[in-house]
Amino acid sequence: MTLLTLADAPLATPLTLAGVPAGHALQLSRQGLRPGAAFSVVRRSTGGGRVVSIGGARVALGRSLLRGITAESL
Repeated sequence: MTLLTLADAPLATPLTLAGVPAGHALQLSRQGLRPGAAFSVVRRSTGGGRVVSIGGARVALGRSLLRGITAESL
């Protein structure tokens, strides 16, 4: 397993969420992004953000948040 930030995560690769910034944990948890959750990055936005697919939903994440979110690739 390889630990990486969401900014560096490849598209369409199964990932497991490892950690989120403490100040955003509640907000991300409400969207399904909790440590241990399986997800994948499905799109890069023109502003540098990412769209992730988790539990059948898509969640858009801004560029400023990406370096604080870590994931493990399987």
